[in-house]
Amino acid sequence: MRKFLLLLTLIFVLAKLFGLIAWSWLLVFMPLIVMIAVVTLLIGLAIVIGLHEE
Repeated sequence: MRKFLLLLTLIFVLAKLFGLIAWSWLLVFMPLIVMIAVVTLLIGLAIVIGLHEE
């Protein structure tokens, strides 16, 4: 899943730089932002579960 989102981000960035899409940069980097959000959520969840088990 991680490689797919990184590849998708790379494709979007190249398309934006070559003028093939007129999206905002926020939309271009959205796959990367989603990946970071999911990883952050999973780490936070692991910390909460770890603290709850103690």
